[in-house]
Amino acid sequence: MIGTLLLREGQAGQPWQVQTHNVVDAGLLCAGLQPEQALALVGRVFGLCRVAHRAAGIRAMGLAGNAGPDHVCMQDEILQDHALALLVTLPAHLNLPPQRESLCKVLQDRQAGPAMARELIGTNASLAQMNAQAFEAWLATGQTETGAFLPRLFKRCQSALDGVGATVDMAGLTPQAVQARLAHEGVQPVPTMAYDASIWPDYAHYPVMQALVGAGGVTPFARLVARLLEFLACLEGRVDTMFARVAPFMAGMGAGVGVARAARGMLVHAVQVRNGLVAEYQILSPTFWHMAEGGLFRQAISRLNPVCTKMSVECVLAALNPCVPVTLEAAQHA
Repeated sequence: MIGTLLLREGQAGQPWQVQTHNVVDAGLLCAGLQPEQALALVGRVFGLCRVAHRAAGIRAMGLAGNAGPDHVCMQDEILQDHALALLVTLPAHLNLPPQRESLCKVLQDRQAGPAMARELIGTNASLAQMNAQAFEAWLATGQTETGAFLPRLFKRCQSALDGVGATVDMAGLTPQAVQARLAHEGVQPVPTMAYDASIWPDYAHYPVMQALVGAGGVTPFARLVARLLEFLACLEGRVDTMFARVAPFMAGMGAGVGVARAARGMLVHAVQVRNGLVAEYQILSPTFWHMAEGGLFRQAISRLNPVCTKMSVECVLAALNPCVPVTLEAAQHA
């Protein structure tokens, strides 16, 4: 998705509101181009998840030949997104020092990944396999300034998100949902598009995730922990979880559709080529689904505590991870 978002705090206890600005349908830019030209344009337009967009476009237009997806480059792209959020951006919002030195090591030395993971979480244990008690014990190690960085960060996130709301219970995105959306393109009414296209479904089955699911659905804190698990999986070179759903998802799609795994979830490109030129090009990103009416992002923001702090909202945004810039506008209270 190309554009910007404005979050406006409700006045007098009213719900928070989401407004979109300068939204551009990037697929329209590709109409009339040759497939190779359209692919090059997509690569230039999308600064975030460029490798994933390229992979989805290649598959949709049948340009892959016998070459398989470049999971190494995709993994690097996903790692960069989560590393920037967890080591620099989110700490700054929570008044913790940005871990720039760790960020450089993470991004520049692939061989040091497993050692960096242990250093940042302060344990050799698998966070994914922890039960609620073990995970709380891990968080407790972040109560001192001398502990490992990530338990300190997530202990502070837990406090910032306590009572913030924004919990959403939503079915994960399926090939059938994508097919229904493509079949109704340009037709009113558009079918319900309330699906979770994020990374959450890839991690929902782990014990720690089950322990963190709230009574009303998936909390923002649980979504942040999912980002942590994926960050660690990238560091340790475990790509099985990240890309496991892509092949079955592709198998459920028809010709002219490409699927790739991005840092924000499942990315779909749908292309129709006629007489050697692109006739239609649709890009269904995770943010596309989440910003739809009744989508995950809109629901979560509407359920924010009306009086939550800017710090808490920043944590929610890090959990939802939209692919466009977001501006926060506080209400002018009397």
